[in-house]
Amino acid sequence: MNDENVLLVRTYDHNGVPIVAAQGDVDLCTTETLRSALEQSCVERTTPGKIAVDMREVPFIDSAGLALLVEIRKRFADRCQLALIIAERSQPERVLKLGRFDTFLQVCYTPDELQGAPGGVGASAPA
Repeated sequence: MNDENVLLVRTYDHNGVPIVAAQGDVDLCTTETLRSALEQSCVERTTPGKIAVDMREVPFIDSAGLALLVEIRKRFADRCQLALIIAERSQPERVLKLGRFDTFLQVCYTPDELQGAPGGVGASAPA
């Protein structure tokens, strides 16, 4: 396996919001790594609340990665409100906005933006 097929994932907390930070491409070869981390974070929540995916160090996301975000949002909707932290002017930002993910997920550019209204930057009520 070469470096292109590796996704580094770490979790941290920012003002009470669990964050799963990804570094590397989120694609068909790496979604299982992200899925495991997100599932674990959602299962560990003892009360319903927000969980974020920090994608600021993700240069590329494909349809498998997008499908994973939708899957996690649907599977854990009763306990986890999924939010995304993305880099400006990145491929993930273009794809997520083109796919209108910002209409059903909170999409922001810094962890500090996670606080506040559930809809957040560019998002509206869940679909």
